[in-house]
Amino acid sequence: EQSEDKRDFSPHADRKPMTLTALQEYVISSFPNIGINLAKELLKQFGSVHGVVNASLDELQNVPGVGEKKAQGIRDVSGKQYEKDK
Repeated sequence: EQSEDKRDFSPHADRKPMTLTALQEYVISSFPNIGINLAKELLKQFGSVHGVVNASLDELQNVPGVGEKKAQGIRDVSGKQYEKDK
């Protein structure tokens, strides 16, 4: 029988603290179709997570390995209004 505990599940609860660099790579690699190597390339190009999420579609697509689909995925996840699943 399941408990009535309504707390949200945290996939990061058991992880050890990471360095700032590792956290930045982790955040960017969590975007659709962005692996760790491409995350590093994006961070190198834009300097920060903030720089990546604020880059234009054209700027994102100028990074080798980032096409229209990947660039749009970054823009959608970082820029569209949050709507909690029902």
